Amino acid sequence: MRLDIIERKALRAVLVTLGVIAVAAVGLALWSRYRIFTEQKELEERRQYEEEIAAAMEQELLVEGMTRGMVRVTLGPPDSTRGVGELVETWYYADTKEYNEVLLRFERDRLVAIEKLGGDTVPPPPGPGPDDLQRL
Repeated sequence: MRLDIIERKALRAVLVTLGVIAVAAVGLALWSRYRIFTEQKELEERRQYEEEIAAAMEQELLVEGMTRGMVRVTLGPPDSTRGVGELVETWYYADTKEYNEVLLRFERDRLVAIEKLGGDTVPPPPGPGPDDLQRL
């Protein structure tokens, strides 16, 4: 049985369309699987980070990336601060359990540097606080 030209072209068009649909379906399935895997990986990394932070806070340790609030809960209020409310802020602690004398540097509310100081250094002067701004 011989197919004429029109039937062959129609059959070819149907096969090409089915092929395109199959490739699109496989691509969508792989893409959705990748998204699910990525979301699960991000959730696991977030859970591990939260466990690290919780363990550090229990031991009164600092981890870069902590927020100012986390540091305040971990170590208590600082002895002096500089640059309060600015993009870069420093907190000075005269005596901590793990670090003794330490100067902490925050950028955009995140801890970026922990500098252990020797006993002969002079603490930074306190910066202007909210009360000082009201007097101006």
